[in-house]
Order: sequence, then structure tokens, then C-alpha cells
Amino acid sequence: MTTDVVLVMYMIFADPEGSGTDPVTGEIFTPMMAYNFMALMGCFFVVASSLRLSKSAVIYVTALVGMSLVIIKLKTGIPLYWGIAPFVVLLITGVLSFWVMGTLSKLLVNISRTERLARFLSPEIVEQAAKDPTLLQLGGKRQSVTMMFVDIRKFSVMAESHTPEEVVKVLNDYFRVATDVIFKHKGTLDKYIGDALMALFGAPLTNPDDADRALRAAVEMMSRLEEFNKGLDEPLQIGVGLNTASVIAGNVGTEQRMDYTVIGDGVNIAARLEKLSKEYDTKIILSENTYNQLSDKFDAVSHGEVSIEGRRASVKVYGIPQSAVSAFP
Repeated sequence: MTTDVVLVMYMIFADPEGSGTDPVTGEIFTPMMAYNFMALMGCFFVVASSLRLSKSAVIYVTALVGMSLVIIKLKTGIPLYWGIAPFVVLLITGVLSFWVMGTLSKLLVNISRTERLARFLSPEIVEQAAKDPTLLQLGGKRQSVTMMFVDIRKFSVMAESHTPEEVVKVLNDYFRVATDVIFKHKGTLDKYIGDALMALFGAPLTNPDDADRALRAAVEMMSRLEEFNKGLDEPLQIGVGLNTASVIAGNVGTEQRMDYTVIGDGVNIAARLEKLSKEYDTKIILSENTYNQLSDKFDAVSHGEVSIEGRRASVKVYGIPQSAVSAFP
């Protein structure tokens, strides 16, 4: 309690039959004034507690002030019809504060969730997730997804000849461009992995043209990279691997911390294809599964079947020639 509240309680109990006198100012306080003052202070503290989103504080303050009002009523003999109104106001304030806290808590959770999702999902997918919260619940389901791995080639060499601040700035600027392209084509940013990134097309929302959008995103990344490199003394080179496969897509982790990702053999193939792009002197390499789902083949060139580390079966792959990248609008 504050000093004012303590003084009022002192005056009431010191002179329960009549007026109380403020020992500091000498002003006269009637029991009714003290009663109303306590109710007003109670409402103030209840509202203050609710703004701090503390339900326990609201309960404690409401109960404490409520009991104080009852004691003052019994000690001073304030008429019931006068004494009940401030008490009812206090109770209503407590109930409304609980309602406000619940509403604010849900609003803050939704805002935080939306901001978190916006870092990894395109605006269209964030909007769908807001309408259907079950879309991103903990757990997963099997679905067809086109996975993209993008890696900066010889990044460690560039890092050795530049300061850490310069390296981080270039990396962040490049990731910003790449992420914009992914979102433009309605992809999902799965994660950043050092100087690489992983993106998904077809998760959490599946579309018939997932493979097409993934390839268009890869080609546009190459096109945008040419413009990006004009501001660098050492131009960046990237490789892209694409694979379409049935994988488990969903949130992995706990209620406290979860990440949306995909799990399955198809993920490993996409990552390996990106590394193979160096061997075939092509910047974009894709699996036969992805190629078969394309409506626009982008003049893809077959490189035959290749062995994938960690798999017994070989995979037929295709490369996108530089001429197709240069012709991209």
C-alpha cells in the first residue's frame, strides 16, 4: 500500500465513530470519504496490475482492497446503500481488467507470432497461417516439396581477404536479395546455414506449380546476382540445387521453440545436387523429379545419372545453361 492509503486506514481505525484528521495536513476525512478513497485507489491498482498483464496481482489487489472496504464498512457503520456502490465498482473493474488482460495477451501473442513467421514465410503464406493456426502446429505431414539449396562458392577465400565486418555486410546484403526472390515466388525460407540457405516450395502450402516457381526463383537469383555484383570488388558466385520429393514437412521442436522444416532423403539429394553443380560447370542443377514437373524447361541440359553420396540409387540430373539465365526478364 502507498503512504496515503496507510494514513487513511490509520484515521479510520483511530476514530471509527466519526471523522478522522490527517496528522500531516490537519484536514478532516469522514468515513465515507475514506471509504470512497480506498475504492478509488483499489480500482487504480487493479488497472495498473492489468496493464502489467499480471493476473495474480489483479486478484491480490482486488481481494485486499475488497477486504479493506468490508472492514471500513463494519468499523464506521456506513449505510449499506452507500457502501455497496464502490465495492461493486471495484469488482466490475477487476472483472473488466481480467477481460482486457486476456484480450491483450492474445493480441500480443498473435503479433509476435506473425512477426516471427514473416521472417521465414512469404506474406501470402503468413496470411493463410493467420487464418488457419493448425497450418503450422507442432508435428508434420508427408507432402511433395521442391527443395532449394543455395551456396556461395569460394566464400572462405573471400572471407580471408576482407574484414569480418565487410564479410558479414556482404553476406547479409546478399541474403536480403535472395530472400526477396524466394518470397516473390511464394517460397518458404527454411534456414540460413553459414553462407548457404535452404528454401522450400510446396510447404506449408502445396501448389501444382511448386517446381516451376522454384526454378524461376533460382534463375532470378542468378539474374539479380549479376546486378548485385556490380557493387563488389570481388563478385560472388553461387550454386543452386533443386529436388522434388515426398518429405515430412512440419514444425520440429517444442512449444517453447520450434522451427518449420522438412525431413527426408529428398533433402539430402537437394543438398548434394548443389555441390555437384561445380563438377558440371553449371550454376543450377536439378533432379529428374523436378524436371518432370516443369512446364517451362528453361532449355535444361541432361547430364545423365549421377551417384549421390549416402544413396545406393543414382539420380538423373539436368543443368540450366547460362543463356537461359541471361534471357530471364
